[in-house]
Amino acid sequence: MKAEEIFNKAEKLRERAEYKKALQLYKKALINSTKKGDKEAILSTTLSMADTLRMLGEFNKAIEYYRKGYDLSKKLNDRIALADSLTGRGLSLRALGYWKESIKYFRKARLLYKRLNDRNGIAFTLWAEGVSLRIKGDLDGAMKLLKKSLKMFTSKEARAYCLNSLGGTSRVKGFYEQSLRYYRKANGIFKKTEDKFGLAYSHCGIGNALRMKGDYKKAISHFNRALSLYRIIGDRVSSAYTHWSLGMVYLFKKNLEKAEKNFKKAISFFRSTKDKRGMVYGLTGLCQIDILKGRLSGALKKLQKAYALTRELEIKLEEGYIISILKKMLEPEDYKPLEIP
Repeated sequence: MKAEEIFNKAEKLRERAEYKKALQLYKKALINSTKKGDKEAILSTTLSMADTLRMLGEFNKAIEYYRKGYDLSKKLNDRIALADSLTGRGLSLRALGYWKESIKYFRKARLLYKRLNDRNGIAFTLWAEGVSLRIKGDLDGAMKLLKKSLKMFTSKEARAYCLNSLGGTSRVKGFYEQSLRYYRKANGIFKKTEDKFGLAYSHCGIGNALRMKGDYKKAISHFNRALSLYRIIGDRVSSAYTHWSLGMVYLFKKNLEKAEKNFKKAISFFRSTKDKRGMVYGLTGLCQIDILKGRLSGALKKLQKAYALTRELEIKLEEGYIISILKKMLEPEDYKPLEIP
């Protein structure tokens, strides 16, 4: 089979969110393209491999391939590929918790997309920066950029991903009903487009909005739907946050065994993908169980680790959650868990 045929087959698999299978074919396509010395094919395959590795949670490996793609695109004077490689590297850095660095890459890429008059490229970097601002804790700035990108996107699927992000930001701002509307609208689009990842993402979002509204039964149902789809895809990153959300539900249902099980599962995924921000969430979940079980020294150690990570990553919202837990911890007998959006 020719390199082009292998590549096209891999692209179709990636579109269906069959990332592991796609990655194997990209590797074969890259070997064949390298033997032929086809630099354009090497470039497109390298960037597709980077995107696939990122979706699988292999962020450091993805960064390596984005770097290779960047160097090759400069040599070939391919400005679209150059912008794409910068954007991908930014997404990978953000997934590792480095939101500040990611914004620099998104802005560099956006300048290139503007010169190319690439409307969707501009919209994508606005969306990406908006999500980074949400991680920073600048919720108003995030909403502004996300709404701007929503107006610019031309494809329904891209708009649906933007709706997911608007749903998440609305939830953190405390607008739970608005969050639910955004996620449900995205969910309807993803059902039509049959995008497994987007559909799972929206189910998790719906679950979190329902969790914040206190509808735990429906929330669990949506989280389980999300997890089943993430298992098919092989997505450890999103599975981790979904397990954390389930842990929060069980924490408030006072089922501490199930809560602890889900928090530990989340932490194992966060650790494997080197997601430091995720570790903050996992540790804050476990420390609340420790408080409720009277294991105060263990709770304090977890809070200290989580706090150190928030300072390293400069994530103010999560730092605030930890301080709130610490204040409540001073009266352990009357301790009520903090509901983290």
